[in-house]
Amino acid sequence: MSALRTVLSALLIILGGSLIALWAVSGVVVKAVEDGTAVQGIAERALANDVIVDAVGTAIADGTLDALADAGLDLSILGLDDVVRNAIEGAARTRDFREAVLDQVDDAHGQLAAELTAEDRDPGPLVIEIDASAYVNGQIDQIPVVGERAPEVTIAPVPVEVMDADTFDDVRTGYRLMELAERWALWAGIALILVGLVVTHRTRWFMAKAGLAVGVIAGGLWLALRWWGVDGIAAVLPGGAEGTAGSALIRIVSEDTVAMLEDRLSVVALVAFAVAAVFLVVALVARPRAA
Repeated sequence: MSALRTVLSALLIILGGSLIALWAVSGVVVKAVEDGTAVQGIAERALANDVIVDAVGTAIADGTLDALADAGLDLSILGLDDVVRNAIEGAARTRDFREAVLDQVDDAHGQLAAELTAEDRDPGPLVIEIDASAYVNGQIDQIPVVGERAPEVTIAPVPVEVMDADTFDDVRTGYRLMELAERWALWAGIALILVGLVVTHRTRWFMAKAGLAVGVIAGGLWLALRWWGVDGIAAVLPGGAEGTAGSALIRIVSEDTVAMLEDRLSVVALVAFAVAAVFLVVALVARPRAA
């Protein structure tokens, strides 16, 4: 019976420690959505896709030519429409354009948070609208002949699909799980460890073992993050990297968020190891002395 209690207590410690580590990870994911870091990362990955960038460039060029024609400057008559189209489409592939888009994306993080948490949202892709009017006017001004004749134009915002419907649906589900973990995983983990304390028949070493377990789990995730990146942590979540939680983690956590996640896991690990060390000393001091 004592052996069974020992095994059950160990399992409760491991499960509790895993929930505490999950709380640390989920807290960073939720913060990344709230402060806009997540939408920056999502947009960066989308703009690294040449297919998406080409589609954006074509849409902006079409809008520009239509706006110029509406303003009374039909470039097709002058044979300059291809010059403008090539200039606009080429500009869409530059670092300057991507930085200009990402500056706008900062204002869209509220939209991402709302769409992630909306309970009655119909299934569909995540779309971010880009207002490229200011950038386009700057590019037109630099085109010989056209620049000096072209009026200021306003083009309709260009919708950019940064995540398809199936993927975004998985991310929405995973984010809800992360929100739940951010609220309750810490307390659930502590509760399981306390139940393990009640179950075990060797209480003297229990808190030292519990602290060590939490430290090892959080420290292991920290090492996985350092060696394999976010994919390393996603792989150990329920369902792996293709599961709902893993899918949300990979797409929400960007390079800017990784450092925050590393810091949080390292703090949890260090605190847990410190707790283990303190209770180990207490256990050794309180150990019965031989007569």
